[in-house]
Amino acid sequence: MTDKVKFDPGIGDLVVDFNEYINNFYSSLMSLTTIHQKRTKFKMYSNKITNYMKNNISFYLGCLLWAYYISESNKKTPKEISGNPFNNLTKEQLDDYDYLIQVNFMDNYFDSFERDSIYYIGKKTTIPDKWRNIVKTYYEFLELNKGFINTKLTSDIILPEIIKNMKINFNIKEKIEEVIKKKSLEILLNIENLPF
Repeated sequence: MTDKVKFDPGIGDLVVDFNEYINNFYSSLMSLTTIHQKRTKFKMYSNKITNYMKNNISFYLGCLLWAYYISESNKKTPKEISGNPFNNLTKEQLDDYDYLIQVNFMDNYFDSFERDSIYYIGKKTTIPDKWRNIVKTYYEFLELNKGFINTKLTSDIILPEIIKNMKINFNIKEKIEEVIKKKSLEILLNIENLPF
């Protein structure tokens, strides 16, 4: 039996850089000269954008579930967390470290995507409340833990109330392992009866 648990069980390898993708997409969209070209491009890429949103939201959910799992399963005897990349940041790195940038970007993009869907393709697209609630909870999680710069033990993890009080009727570790094996974070979004 090991005295350590992983900060990331392997789901970090499956996440895409949503911010970079969206910035590059809109840069190329704005370089087009006619509204017809822009509408065609947005229509062509709207499903990919939605899939990338799902990917990142599923990652946030995976982080919340993993934090719950390692925190709760080691409650009586806290374990050291290995592989936390935010533990030993230099002062310069800490000054540049904005742990909310990714989640803020996602949260702000939801409304933009809904507006752009109407403008470019004339289609009303509504971001599911579940997605918005996961992002909100993940934001709270990051705030509570100050970007994990001092998270060294499982007992250091602070869970949002909605996560702390979850009733889990499945094996989180097995579900995370399935996600990694199938290389599909979206499996997590299909879990029923989560409090989002």
